[in-house]
Amino acid sequence: MIIAIAAAPTLDRAKRAAELAAGKARIVADPGRGLVAARGFQTMYEVPRDLQTELRLALFDTHAAELDKGGPVVFDHCVAEWIADWMRWHWAAVSTRAWDAAMDKAAALAKRYDRVDLLREGPARGYDGYFWLDAPNARQIAELLPFVLARLGAKT
Repeated sequence: MIIAIAAAPTLDRAKRAAELAAGKARIVADPGRGLVAARGFQTMYEVPRDLQTELRLALFDTHAAELDKGGPVVFDHCVAEWIADWMRWHWAAVSTRAWDAAMDKAAALAKRYDRVDLLREGPARGYDGYFWLDAPNARQIAELLPFVLARLGAKT
């Protein structure tokens, strides 16, 4: 069993991840904060453009490595969230061919999930210094998620 949780950045996924794992699966946290912090930044949005592209692609590689460990596993994040955020904030920074390559990579990852649990509501995520909790941004990401999940071929 491989389940990924997709949600707007303002939603806390901890309770849902625990319910889905039910003590029978490991829970994997979003690696974004660690990748960004390792480069000396607090959030993805303050990383220079070229490095930001590199880090966004590194998220995919880190995710693939976790998937390679095998299940059962519940991810408190989903590759579709990263794509939606990329579309919202960083899309213009990559060429069309680079974007197609990123989408192909994301789709290959999404197809490895047994399913994606799309949260449309839930408890609010508290401020942690990494996730941006701006309501309009969260709404825009939430609006993109169903489209991105369908485009990636994810099972919801």
